[in-house]
Amino acid sequence: MKVLIPVDGSATSNASLDFIASRAACLGARPELRLLNVQFPIPPRAARAAGRELVRSYHQTEAKSVLDPARECLVNAGLKAKAQYVVGSPAEVVSRTATQGHADLVVMGSRGQTALKGLLFGSVTQAVLASSTAPLLVVREGSPPRAASLRVVIAVDGSRHGLAAVRAALALRAMFGPAPQFRLLHVVDGQCDVANLDAATAPALALFSKTKVEAELVRLEGRNVGDVIVEYLAAHPADLLVMGSHGRGAFKAVLLGSVATRVAARCKLPLLIARPRSRGSPAKRKDGATAAALRGRDSVEVSPG
Repeated sequence: MKVLIPVDGSATSNASLDFIASRAACLGARPELRLLNVQFPIPPRAARAAGRELVRSYHQTEAKSVLDPARECLVNAGLKAKAQYVVGSPAEVVSRTATQGHADLVVMGSRGQTALKGLLFGSVTQAVLASSTAPLLVVREGSPPRAASLRVVIAVDGSRHGLAAVRAALALRAMFGPAPQFRLLHVVDGQCDVANLDAATAPALALFSKTKVEAELVRLEGRNVGDVIVEYLAAHPADLLVMGSHGRGAFKAVLLGSVATRVAARCKLPLLIARPRSRGSPAKRKDGATAAALRGRDSVEVSPG
């Protein structure tokens, strides 16, 4: 499994490292973990005055101050990771690294304070959602779940976005422990008949049946779907929430949908966000120019120490 972990030394970034470290026993024999730090470019005039070598030394020193502790956190959990820093725009660099590296999962920290612009998810998280088809695990500050097997809730609504959430959860299920508990959560407004209920949940249940994994179906009623999900999670503890993303643009309400945005703002659980793959998706295209840019002088592997 290929996991990309962007790090910047912040508390939320450290929380994402703690989560991965806590799942060390569940990541398989040889997980490919990559730590990525993005350094902002020095303004051209200042860079010319300082000289290329001084600028490079500055970026490397700053990057190592973040990457070395991050790698140590994983090493202490028995995990090996490659470390890399790139000079550029964090949003662009993280999203293209996830795409070109064919990451199976991107793990990032998020404040997740409110649904107001700029506070729920930062520009980097939004860029990854908009441009990468890799599932994104958003981790909030706080201790990671300690149970060997996690309680995983997946929101389903019959849409392709809900099915993308199911597929992502099943693809990553080894990371959830030897015996994870899956709950499929479906909310109706009280006016839905049995046939429509079955139509909305049958495809998700079929995916679980196909992989021979058990899942409990939970049906709830309420007009405000987001509030119903949050209230359910408050009364029925879980370790991870999985939701689908539209992935159509850089605006949160378009990326996640109003329900997911509302839930993400109020829920403190780690949130796994998945979006459907489309034909010609970025993850399947070969972009030589982008790959070359990532291998260029502004992309540097960092050795321990």
